[in-house]
Amino acid sequence: MSATSTLRIWLVGLAFLAAYVALDFVSYVKPYRDIGITPWNPPVGLAVAVIFLEGIALAPFVLLAPFVADLIVRETSVPLLIDLGGSILIGGTFVAAGLALQRITHFDPRFRTVRDVLTLVGVAAVTALVSAGILVVIYLTTGLLMRDEVSTVGWRSAVGDMIGILTLAPVLLLWRTHKPWPSVGPWMPLQVLAILTALLLVFGYHEATAFQLFYLLFLPVLWVALSYGPPGAAVALVLVQIGIVIGAEIRFGPDPGFSALQVLMIALAITGLIVGAIVAEREDAAARLRDQQAALNRTLRFRSAGEIAATIAHEINQPLTALATYGGIAAKALREGDDALAARAIAKVESESQRAASVLTGIRELLRQGALNKSEVDVDKAFQQIGELLRADLAKRGVTLSFEILEPALRLKADPIQLQQALHNMVVNAAEAIESMGRRGCVAVRAERPDVQTIRIDVMDDGPGFPPAYDVNDPPPFTSTKADGSGIGLTVVRSIAEAHGGKLSIRSAARGATVSLQLPTGDLS
Repeated sequence: MSATSTLRIWLVGLAFLAAYVALDFVSYVKPYRDIGITPWNPPVGLAVAVIFLEGIALAPFVLLAPFVADLIVRETSVPLLIDLGGSILIGGTFVAAGLALQRITHFDPRFRTVRDVLTLVGVAAVTALVSAGILVVIYLTTGLLMRDEVSTVGWRSAVGDMIGILTLAPVLLLWRTHKPWPSVGPWMPLQVLAILTALLLVFGYHEATAFQLFYLLFLPVLWVALSYGPPGAAVALVLVQIGIVIGAEIRFGPDPGFSALQVLMIALAITGLIVGAIVAEREDAAARLRDQQAALNRTLRFRSAGEIAATIAHEINQPLTALATYGGIAAKALREGDDALAARAIAKVESESQRAASVLTGIRELLRQGALNKSEVDVDKAFQQIGELLRADLAKRGVTLSFEILEPALRLKADPIQLQQALHNMVVNAAEAIESMGRRGCVAVRAERPDVQTIRIDVMDDGPGFPPAYDVNDPPPFTSTKADGSGIGLTVVRSIAEAHGGKLSIRSAARGATVSLQLPTGDLS
């Protein structure tokens, strides 16, 4: 691990600890006796979201966070070593929850389907129950809890942890992964006013109990969810939860009614998130329909002169960029008197010039369906060439590139230039998908022989996957999932595959996609 990565982990970890303690401080309301069990624990949602977004590297900070919060905020009566051990166990449940969400391949942190919401609810429930069980055992062991209080304390702790996850984790996950964030609409001020009005009625109208009027909070939350989808629902739930904490403090005082009210808040949180997800599903279905209609309108245009020119520009861009880079290196080396570096850069310029010419020739032959210039290609050497060309640049952009060949000496009969261009397009497409999420990631390229006459090359990434509106079975030309994309890259790969008698296939999940190029080995005799 580099010094920069280590420093980043420490900075993020310390920032997390500070935020955890701050959240624990502001949410430390209505604790149960002197053992500090509260009916709202937003730090749990923060911990789960941080592990999901940043990974196992922050686990030590999450494991220690409950202990640090106990020392600073709660002044617990539990012996120090027992408190530390319990903190590690409880923090371990938060780490396990974040990692579980990472491992569940269908879970999309943007909450684009109802299944994503139900997945979070399930993980939150298990985490809350396990954490509550650990707390009960600790307090029973230390004599701070009587046996007849077990159900009360366990239930109070589980409800607090679950509502903490359901209200805070979605906001943090959506903030990092939902691009672009919805713009504020003209109804937003009125919607905020509706939330405040509902809270005032629930806690200020003394002719009825807060439980009788709680249903009023569903109306503004559902309104916001229908207007803005999952991001709107998540933000509305945080506002309502803050309002409930303040209102309960004023209305109930020392009365324990707040805990029972939080059970209703769980129902509101689940309902709001599900409605937001339903809105997202409808948006994706509408976008898919629009894309399919647009694809029909573009079908007859693919071979036109304009598309040919766009294809050439797309495919020649990488060699031209490399030429400019190596030319700059050579010029700088000559100014500094480094003849050896200049010679190497000039050699690269020559190599990239030849590659550009070869790409143009390959495109010309492909578009006019001319004969392929096939020769025997060593897959391992083809991987090495792509790695040498792209690995350093992708590393600067936070994308790790790796290669794996499951069988030794894989060879096939193919046009080497067009095969290299197909691999280049697949890798770059995967890397750009990861970059669109604003985080680090990895692209893995794997080659295997599914049968004697076929070689399959898989390019896998841990990016956002293809959106539901994208037709992975037949990607339409000039339809891109990226804001600045041309929509040509995978179309050219498909054309190259079909020209070789092979095929292109795409498998997409909520996090990550696999683009597979399947080619016949050909006659290698």
